[in-house]
This record gives sequence, structure tokens and C-alpha cells, in this order.
Amino acid sequence: MSAPQKGGMGVFSLSWPIFLQLTCTYFMGIVDVWALGRISDDAAGAVGSVTTLVTFVLMMFSFMGQGGSLVYARSLGRGGGTKVQEYYFVALLLHIVLGLLAGVVVYVFAGDAARLMGLDGRLLPYGTVFLEVVAAGALLHSVMAMFGGVMAANGFTLQAMFASALANIVNIALIYVLVLSDSGPRLGVRGVALSTVLATAAGLLYSVRLVFFRIGIRFRRPADRRDLRAHCALLAAFTLPTMLEPAFWQAAQIATTRIIAVVGTDELVARTYTLSITNMIGMFPSALSQGLQISLGYLAGAGDLDAIRRRARGARLAGSGIALALALVTALSSGWIMGLFTSDPQVTDTGKLLLWCGLLYLPGSALIMTTASTLRAVGQVTYPAVVGIVVLWGVFVPLAYLLSLPLGLAILGVMIAMAVDENLRALLLSARWRYLSAPERAHRVLDQPEQVPVSGS
Repeated sequence: MSAPQKGGMGVFSLSWPIFLQLTCTYFMGIVDVWALGRISDDAAGAVGSVTTLVTFVLMMFSFMGQGGSLVYARSLGRGGGTKVQEYYFVALLLHIVLGLLAGVVVYVFAGDAARLMGLDGRLLPYGTVFLEVVAAGALLHSVMAMFGGVMAANGFTLQAMFASALANIVNIALIYVLVLSDSGPRLGVRGVALSTVLATAAGLLYSVRLVFFRIGIRFRRPADRRDLRAHCALLAAFTLPTMLEPAFWQAAQIATTRIIAVVGTDELVARTYTLSITNMIGMFPSALSQGLQISLGYLAGAGDLDAIRRRARGARLAGSGIALALALVTALSSGWIMGLFTSDPQVTDTGKLLLWCGLLYLPGSALIMTTASTLRAVGQVTYPAVVGIVVLWGVFVPLAYLLSLPLGLAILGVMIAMAVDENLRALLLSARWRYLSAPERAHRVLDQPEQVPVSGS
């Protein structure tokens, strides 16, 4: 298989299929939330709580796949060869191990995890059942993320989008049959979770067909154990920091969910509904950042510093500007949006407040994503993770608790803390990139793709 053509590795050509892929993924989540709302607000609120934990696990798979795609792209930028095929093989093994481990842990501790998220009484069974069923699909999600990273690094983001679209269609059909249809089994929360797992299986089968039979990407087992260990070390060096930042972010969201659960059930339900919307707003900068990381990784392997600076500048401005525009449109439409999810006036009012608060943090979040991808692409994989972990747990979580409970601002306090967190991290990452990309230092930031990256400048 030949390396992708340089002209096909532009940010936009990579990002728009990723955007549509994320749209399918998040639409699947919205369909799940909508279906749960048709069961009851209790079901929606309970599953919304444990979904934070599920998202934590799925984000690990996703960012592990993205970290792998950066390794592949940098290697392809230098000519690829058999070594990148060995990276694919080793990455697949790592994803299988992680998927199996995560699935077993979530299944065994499903009840304890639901209690940890603040569920009890009539809400506990909803959360426990959902976690148990979703755990069965952990391996599928992990391997699908790996194949998605391989396709993306080779410029085939459109094909990866088709796999997500298929999963989305299957999920909608299964929810209707298993949950909503009067003539169906009416499986409730279990049916919603089962639909997601089976839909993921369909998407994975399609991805396997694409990778091995349509695109013809080859996987090659390393020749000896030394190569195996070296490839594992390289993939771990790029993927672990990439995984740690969102993992700690999601852990912070779990802590936030516990705080909101103390504030009240209406706030918890409103957050479940509005997260579906704000996550959609984040899809464009997320897609842009993923496309940017692959494009810049390819350029980093080729050593094209001027193109890296140009593409990074345009993508960072576009991501923040579009996030701000989408946040404003959503806030102005907040009453209509909440009416789609619930008729409870208290939940609606809280949801409207949360959507307006998006103006405070969504542009900063977009800048974080694009700047972090820029830094990772040139080998600076540790700094974004360190900044994320320190600010999240040193600023966001303590401030969210202080403002919401002791100071009595309730869920508004959480939103204020989130705005402080997102904008502070955006500032720190932007300052780092400005320092590194200065002409007198830019040549020092490109590591060799076959070497473990370092955190220093």
C-alpha cells in the first residue's frame, strides 16, 4: 500500500468526513436520550449519570485511536514502508487488551459504579443494567477506534464516516424494534443499551471490510520481540498522554455529576439533556482538531515547518469562531430545544440556563482542542496532558464544589468553574505554541517519528 498523497492530507478534506462521523455518533446519543425520555425522566436521569462513566471509557478508546493515527501519519510522512504496517499490528493488539480489560471491569463493578455516580433507590437498577449491557460492547468500541485511526491516517476519513453512519442507522432501527414499538419486546433501558452494542458491532464489521478488502491496508507482525517492544513503547508514548488528558477530564465530569446530584434531580436531568446539545456544538472543533492533527503529523514527518504554522493558525481561528457562533444560536433557541426533551418547567428553565452558559466556555474548549492537536503533531504530547490534569483538578473541581454547594450558586457555580477552566487551559496551551513556533525555536520541535517524544521544548 502506498502512502497517502500529500494533497489529500489537507485539514478540511480530512475534517469534514470526521465531522459527519461525529455527527452520526452524537446523533446516536441523542436518539438514546430521547428514547430514554420516552421511558421516563427517571430512566433518562439515571442513565445520564452513568453515561458519564461510559463516555470516560469510550473516550479512552477514541483518543488511543487518535494517538495511534498520529504515529501512523508521521511515519507515512517520512515514506511509511513496512514499519507503519507493524505499527498497525501492535496497535490492534493493544486495543484488544484494553477493550477486554475495560469491559470486564465495568461489568463486574456496574452496581458499585452506579452507586458511585450517586444513584440509589428506583434509579439504581436503570444505571446498573445500562452499564452491564454496554460493558459487553467495550471490545467492539476499542477495535473500531483502532480501525478508524488507521483509515484516518491514510486519508480515508470518508470511509470511516460510512461505518459510523451504518452504526447510527442500525441503532435507530433497533431502538424502534426493541424499545418503542408496541409489537416489540419493550425492553426499556436494557433495549437502548443493547441497540447501541449491536449497532457498534455492525459498524465494526463494515470497518473490517473496508480496511482489509476495499482499501487494502496491510497489517504486519514485527519480525522480533525487540521491534514489538519498541513499537509498543512508541505507541504508548504518543497515546498515553493523549488518553490521560480526556480521561482526567471525564473523571472531573464524574466528580461534577456527583456535585450536581447533590444539588437536585431536576438539575441532573437538565444536564443530561443539554450535554447532548453542547456535545454537538463541540463536534466541529473536535473534527477540525482531529483532521488538523493528522495533517500536521504528516507534515511533521516530512519536516515542513512553514505549512505547519499556516495550517495551525487558520484551524485555531476557525474552530473558536464557529464554536462561538453555534453557542449563540443554541442559546437563542434554548426554549425550543428544551421543549423537544421535556415538558417539566423546572427542568426546562435549568436547561435554558445551561445552554446560555455555553457562550462562556465553548469557544475556549474549541481553542484547547485545536491547539493541543497542534502541539501533539510536532511531538509535544506531554504538555497538553499535564496542563489539562493540573488545571482540571487544581482549579475546576475545587472551584465547582465551592461555588455550587458552600456558596449556594448550585449548577450555575459548576458552569462558572467550567468557564474558568476552559479559558485558562486555552491560554496556557496557546502560550506554549506561540513560544515553540517562534522562528528561532521552531526547528527544535520536530522529533523523529520513530523516536519516543519528549516533553521539553
